[in-house]
Amino acid sequence: MKLLQKIYIAIIVFSLNYTYTHAMEINNDKESILALGMEMSNMRDMLEAYIMIGAKVEYKNPTQKLQDGILHYEDLLLSIQKKYPDDTQIQASVTASLKAWKHVKKAMLLALNNETLEKMKKGAIFIHGNIRTVIKELAKMKQHFLDQSNINNKDALNASMEIAASSRRLSAHYMMDLWHLDDPTIQAHWNKGLKIYGDSIKVLKNSSYMNDKKFSRLLKQCISYHRYFTKMGNKQKIYSILIDKKADIAFRKAKEMTEIILQ
Repeated sequence: MKLLQKIYIAIIVFSLNYTYTHAMEINNDKESILALGMEMSNMRDMLEAYIMIGAKVEYKNPTQKLQDGILHYEDLLLSIQKKYPDDTQIQASVTASLKAWKHVKKAMLLALNNETLEKMKKGAIFIHGNIRTVIKELAKMKQHFLDQSNINNKDALNASMEIAASSRRLSAHYMMDLWHLDDPTIQAHWNKGLKIYGDSIKVLKNSSYMNDKKFSRLLKQCISYHRYFTKMGNKQKIYSILIDKKADIAFRKAKEMTEIILQ
């Protein structure tokens, strides 16, 4: 490996292990709920970025996306930890999430270190199997804030965030299948993602937010993307960056719905 390349990798690894002195600012529980919900989606987006790097797909600079995703997760967890120092449940979840993250991050860094294809694929399977522990604690914290909030329709809020997370989940698992990873759970997770997305649509269709014209329009767009994902899952697996594009749009539309509910 060339000297300059070694220096570049060392700088990246150092920056990804550096503790922020200026963490993002979390002002209240609603901001925490939104941030944690979207971070659950970000986890799947990092997995997809890792796969794109391994498959040598340069669409939307997956290396930068992975670097940004790692820093964003750690920044958020430090901010939550700082904001709620006396909340024992939140502190316990932060600690548990970061503990699991330590091993997931180590595997993710394989993508930034020019590792062999064999190591990259093993790393992807490890990330897929262990990232759920990180996400589980994010979900616990989100639910904790929801339980003590005065938000009127918590089911609708959860549904909108699940659509955001499911869009990322579906895109990541589609790419995993295209990369021919030796992971027998991919199809089951794909099916689960489609079901959660579909069930969430039903919840939102029956919510009072359908009286909001903007919300109704956003949901209709999310429904069209659910149909698209269903069709993609039934087709022969051929590479297409379209699913990533559609997932990104569905994520943003779901995030807008979440923001409307949190107003």
